[in-house]
Amino acid sequence: MNEITKLTAKDFATDQEVRWCPGCGDYAVLKAVQRTMPDLGADPSKTVFVSGIGCSSRFPYYMETYGFHTIHGRAPAVATGVKLANPDLDVWIITGDGDALSIGGNHTMHILRRNLDCQILLFNNEIYGLTKGQYSPTSRVGTRSPSTPFGSVDRPVRPCAFALGSGIFGSSCSIVCTRMLAAATPDTHLWSAGTTYHGAHGVEVAVSASS
Repeated sequence: MNEITKLTAKDFATDQEVRWCPGCGDYAVLKAVQRTMPDLGADPSKTVFVSGIGCSSRFPYYMETYGFHTIHGRAPAVATGVKLANPDLDVWIITGDGDALSIGGNHTMHILRRNLDCQILLFNNEIYGLTKGQYSPTSRVGTRSPSTPFGSVDRPVRPCAFALGSGIFGSSCSIVCTRMLAAATPDTHLWSAGTTYHGAHGVEVAVSASS
């Protein structure tokens, strides 16, 4: 009888050059996910990472699993199709504050309302990093950026409150939304717990953008 080979973090890393700015918190999240997948007993052939557009959305290129790098704000729609086509797949959505809460706000709301069985990692750096630093839906009041040179006057969206607010309209709401920091060693138990949970599980990751 053949022994089952235990996978390691390296088995979930691709040969692609990781292209984020030096000092970006996205690196820590990527490494943490790659380290966590073996502990979850994840099967690369049954795992799918779906992303939209933005810095964080390069994530699928760096995971040795199946993946879709889709269009701006539409990752939830594609992820829904993936899960419907093959319910046995472990579906992860990678998104950012602009991608999920601006152009994709309606798609994010509906995937939570429908309680699709998936993991959602929302990278929140409170800015549009990929497009040179414009303010985003989660930017704090007073944030100065190319699009708000005198400071933002809008009150920021709170992702976890948004998720809970979206879910209360569902008839079978079972959403968990938590917040974690993208430190050098992120506390990964938050998304580990989500994999044993049937339904939409969201984790807001507070990411520091590089200057």
